[in-house]
Order: sequence, then structure tokens, then C-alpha cells
Amino acid sequence: MKKLLLTLFVLGIAGSTSFAQKIAFADVNAILSVMPENKAINEDLQIYATGLQKRLDDMKAQLDGLVQQFNTALAAKDTAKALEFQKQAIEGDKAVQQAATQAEQQLAQKRSDLLQPALKRIRTGMEAVAKRNGFEYVLNSVDGSGTSSLLWGPEGTDITRKVVAELGIKLEGDEEATPASAPSPEEKKKK
Repeated sequence: MKKLLLTLFVLGIAGSTSFAQKIAFADVNAILSVMPENKAINEDLQIYATGLQKRLDDMKAQLDGLVQQFNTALAAKDTAKALEFQKQAIEGDKAVQQAATQAEQQLAQKRSDLLQPALKRIRTGMEAVAKRNGFEYVLNSVDGSGTSSLLWGPEGTDITRKVVAELGIKLEGDEEATPASAPSPEEKKKK
């Protein structure tokens, strides 16, 4: 919160001096969600996650087998054998937990790898829109967890739809994607 207030304070000072800077914002997650490649990314991630889950399920099945063998040995009052199965089950449980943690990390890395080309395309579109509209900075209005980090912005500084149009993406309800060179509704109002 202190960083946000400090940023707003600095921006306020910068805005009151002769070198005021134009800042825009966009919702990168919203742009990504309407990109055609998003579907392919999600499908690839699902396939990858399924493979990781299969490996974990196989490990858990082996662990369940050890637990059954432990119970059978215990029921047969073979304490030495039961202790051996118990030891193997404890080691197996640790291995499953480590594999689950590793699978989460691998899935996150795969997601990051798959998203890079789409995010690069968004950045390129965002840069083109920002330069064309005289914005020096573009902030992401939503953080990675989906929480809005931008509480307010003046009208005309949300360039999300302009970036989508720059990427040539047609939104549901729009008759067609606005060509990058066409003026926005805000720009039409100013004329």
C-alpha cells in the first residue's frame, strides 16, 4: 500500500511539473483470454497436466499396494514384514509428495513457456497502440492473481480494446475488429 501511495504521490508531482507523462493501462489477462492461441495453450497445458497426473496416480497406486501389503502382513502377525512395508510406504509417500511439488513446478514452467509468444505479441500490440496514442507508459490493470491493481484511470487511458483491435481479434458482439489505424470511439467524440 505504501508503494502504491508513493507511486501516486510521485505521479502527482510529475503531473504538476512541465514534464507530465501520459500513462495508459490495459488488462493483459482479458486480452490473452480472447486471443485465438489461448485455446491451443490451454489444450496443450491440459495434455501436459494429464501426463503429470498419470505419473502421480501411478505412484499413488504403488503406495496403495504397499499399504495393502502392510495390512496383510500385520493381519498375519508378521511384524518384521509389516515394518518393512511401513518403511517403504513412508518413503513412497515422501516420493509422491516430492513428485506432486515437482509436477506443479513443471506445469507452471510449461505454462510460462507456452505463454511467451502470446505475451510477446500482446506487448508488441500494446507498444504500437501506446506510441500511436502518445502514451509513454502502459500499466497492467490486473495482477497475476486477478486482483485489480489499478483503482481508477481517466477516460481514454484504458487501451485494452485498442490492443485487441491492434491484434486483429474480433470480439463477440463487435461487428468486426477495428483496424489499428481507425480512430477509437473516444477519438471520434473529440472531433
